[in-house]
Amino acid sequence: AFVTFRIPLPLTVLQILSIDLGSEVLPSLGLGAEPPAADQMRRPPRGRHERLLSPRVLMRAYALFGPLMAGAGLLAYWQVLAAAGWHPGKPLSLTDPAYLAATGACLAGIVGVQAVTVFMCRSEHESAFRTPGARNPLILVGVAVQLLVLAGILYTAVGNRLFATRPLPMWVWIDIVPFAVLLLLGEELRKWVVRRMAAPPRAR
Repeated sequence: AFVTFRIPLPLTVLQILSIDLGSEVLPSLGLGAEPPAADQMRRPPRGRHERLLSPRVLMRAYALFGPLMAGAGLLAYWQVLAAAGWHPGKPLSLTDPAYLAATGACLAGIVGVQAVTVFMCRSEHESAFRTPGARNPLILVGVAVQLLVLAGILYTAVGNRLFATRPLPMWVWIDIVPFAVLLLLGEELRKWVVRRMAAPPRAR
């Protein structure tokens, strides 16, 4: 669609790499070091033929996490361009300050929602509010570094030059918040349903 309607791409190659090889790395390592749940040994084992990427996991990733990250990034991208007076069909240089700010806004939307996703992924069953951060300090360090990397890309002269961005106004961040809240509510509801289904029936 972007090519067909001649809409500039919302992320540059370097910005994509900054996510894959930069801001994602430490939070991913933190999740890998997450201690087992206290009731882990009381849960039934995974089925012998159950795949690691099961339909349940794929639905969680592609029906909840992915759309909300993409939605946050694309909304921020369009909002910045619209605020600058751009519309589809209007010429836009890849060095135009509006485009540089818009790609940075898209990056901020993705990474911002991603930071919330890390806490949602610490447990497949337990609420994020019942999983203490002190149990795995690497998660907190990873998210802090993730946000610092993003701030460096958006709000430093070196980051602006290397990643072709511009500083973002505060209202862009406000646009991102609803997507993070929706992700939080959706995942907490899913976990609540999973816990209810797994709970033994009450004795009468």
